Amino acid sequence: NVEIKSGWKQQLVRFLKARAGPQATAPQENGIVYCLSRKKTEEAAALLVKEGYNALPYHAGMPSERRAENLDRFMVEPDLIMVATIAFGMGIDKPDIRFVFHTDLPASPEAYYQEIGRAGRDGAPATAHMLYGMDDIRMRRMFIDNEQAEAGHKMRGHQRLNALLSFCEAPECRRSSLLHYFGDRME
Repeated sequence: NVEIKSGWKQQLVRFLKARAGPQATAPQENGIVYCLSRKKTEEAAALLVKEGYNALPYHAGMPSERRAENLDRFMVEPDLIMVATIAFGMGIDKPDIRFVFHTDLPASPEAYYQEIGRAGRDGAPATAHMLYGMDDIRMRRMFIDNEQAEAGHKMRGHQRLNALLSFCEAPECRRSSLLHYFGDRME
């Protein structure tokens, strides 16, 4: 799912409450919430804890002992939501992640595909939900333009961003759109 950003905090809480169903107050499942910045990661984790969710932050600015402790908890607790920057996830093979939620536009279709691929590895249904808005697009373009790289590299960065925006705005099945980007087709 892709949704225009219009108050990410409310949208995140609404998404989680919808997953819990009418009888529960919080989903009893693992998930990952990706945020663009360390500050937003801490803010989102605090929001979720305040709302009654079992949530922890994870980002490169944390002491390594705390990151390791949070990762250990994520790997064993059945209802933990890890709120993280892209520093989280490489090498994580937890089969029962039920959702991945992006509060911000990822860097590229490749990054998005890799991040959502952490959910549903056990073959059970999983959900990917992304928010994006004009500020995200502006920020991503600024990141590309401010890179210390040759013009061709920057051009490819803008092309990847444009492909991700096309995915976000696709009128057809987004799964089909994403597979098409990687040269694959779906029946």
